[in-house]
This record gives sequence, structure tokens and C-alpha cells, in this order.
Amino acid sequence: MQPKKIIFIGKDGTTRLECRLSSLPLNEEKVIEKSIELFNDCEPCIIHRSFAVKKLLLKIEEYFNKMLADGNRQIFWGDVPPDIRALLRLSEDVATLRLDL
Repeated sequence: MQPKKIIFIGKDGTTRLECRLSSLPLNEEKVIEKSIELFNDCEPCIIHRSFAVKKLLLKIEEYFNKMLADGNRQIFWGDVPPDIRALLRLSEDVATLRLDL
């Protein structure tokens, strides 16, 4: 079950970002790393870049789906595995995220 909306909440309780899975801000370095891993391409064309982004989003989606299946709709940012956190380009003051169905 994929979340319809992902809401990142700051330490002060305000919303920092609200988006769909497909609109998550990915870390550009991780996109390039994935492109190199998949295609040995450090300057990916749109096709390689799109595929690398899709693979990274799939990894994030699998994590979110597991959390939802376990009944976890609100997750402390520090509890998100470091490899998932590293994929996202977010404000440093994110404290929690909420998965809305």
C-alpha cells in the first residue's frame, strides 16, 4: 500500500514538505551514484537519469510500504535507516514524517 502523501515535520511541529512519493527531493549525488552503478554513466542522459531515479524511489517506496504494513504512519526521522535518509535532500531540522493514505 503506497502512501498518497508524505509529510515531513520540523522539530518545531510545522510542516517542512508535503509531497507525493514521485516528487520527493532526491539527493543529486545519490542519483549520479546510482547511474554509475547501473550504467557506468557519471553524466546520465535523461533515460539513464530517469531509470536511476525510479530505482531510488522504489527503494524508498519499499521502506514506506513496510512501515505502513506494520501500522507505522508516523516515523521519527532518526528511526529511518541511514541509507534511506541519505537518498533524500531535506532540511536538517526534520523531526518526523507522516505517511497519509
